[in-house]
Amino acid sequence: MLYIFDEIDKLEESYFESKKSLLSEERYAKIQRLRSTQHKNASATAYLLLRYALSEIYNINEAVEFAYADKGKPLLKSYPHIHFNLSHSKDVAACAVSNNELGVDVQYITNVKDALAKRVLTDNEYVDFKKSLSPEEFFCEVWTIKESYLKKTGQGITTELRDISVDSISDIMIYRSESYFCCVNGPHMKVKHIRREDIEQL
Repeated sequence: MLYIFDEIDKLEESYFESKKSLLSEERYAKIQRLRSTQHKNASATAYLLLRYALSEIYNINEAVEFAYADKGKPLLKSYPHIHFNLSHSKDVAACAVSNNELGVDVQYITNVKDALAKRVLTDNEYVDFKKSLSPEEFFCEVWTIKESYLKKTGQGITTELRDISVDSISDIMIYRSESYFCCVNGPHMKVKHIRREDIEQL
């Protein structure tokens, strides 16, 4: 299941601190180091989506701790058979949970500088980007596909995005809204939009 909350901009500044009791000590410390309120609230929300998912699907109701694979991919320390991935961008947070390996990435659609496009896109993708009637959307979709793939495999930032072609990536599920793309690399799954009231029930 893919869980999405896209109203982070409507949360009050004290939201992160108000959810301290629902966060693991490690997660709270990590979020506290972030600079902006928006990033703190987004990161906290992504974790709360995970808690919501674990409660709904597996009846797990606790502040779960993470373990980490060799290259930093997060795992559930006490539930290694459950696979998950988190992502957030601007005013949206996403969490995907499954019994199979997966990666998820969400990105807001924004203006793209040519230098960034050249660092992310293969030569053929860059040609398509320049020809596209909606280059920002084209770039955002390609970005989320590649990032979700790297998050699934656990390679993360150790691999250059321009060295990977989207044509070589399978098991892609794209969720598209007016303002962002969200991609799951892994099993296709249902999408559930979470309201603030849902999270408040934790």
